[in-house]
Amino acid sequence: MTETVVQPEVQQRAGEVIDNPIQLKAKAAKTMIEVLNAHVASLFVLFHQYQKHHWVAQGPQFRDLHLLLEEHYTATQRQADDFAERIVTLGGVPVSSLAGQLQHSYIQEEPEGVLDLRQMLSNDLRANQQILQRLRTDIKRARELGDYGTEHLLKRHLRAQELRTQDLMHLLEHESLDEVLADEQPN
Repeated sequence: MTETVVQPEVQQRAGEVIDNPIQLKAKAAKTMIEVLNAHVASLFVLFHQYQKHHWVAQGPQFRDLHLLLEEHYTATQRQADDFAERIVTLGGVPVSSLAGQLQHSYIQEEPEGVLDLRQMLSNDLRANQQILQRLRTDIKRARELGDYGTEHLLKRHLRAQELRTQDLMHLLEHESLDEVLADEQPN
């Protein structure tokens, strides 16, 4: 006996833009949906990267890193969620499949496996810096298109992104105080 697979009826296809309830012009909505989908995809790539780093962190600072990376992946997921909900408000469909996210992401996916801790944190820093650059560009684009709601959303997340980036930068700094103390020790 063969089982018949019923294909679900798709109400709105990926890439299809419908009228939005906030009455933003269709061209502006379509542009901002594409912009936000690139952010959603990239944030989910970073989310998975953070989560892997959270799982495999080790060493004397394990607990602090483990908790910080959990804080970062949780905030990154919330940011992606906020952007995806804005896409729906604009009349679009958020990119949600893994393949779609990899295709739309402007962040390069990190290779599988455990990397050196400093390399993993450097990859996180680089991804956050890429997001910051895009957010700044897209804030200006949203303003130019008259999409002040998206502009406000992007600005709100810009500052949070800056703080996460700063956290990573601090982790990667050399411990100069330890070096100075070691130099001051008598031989």
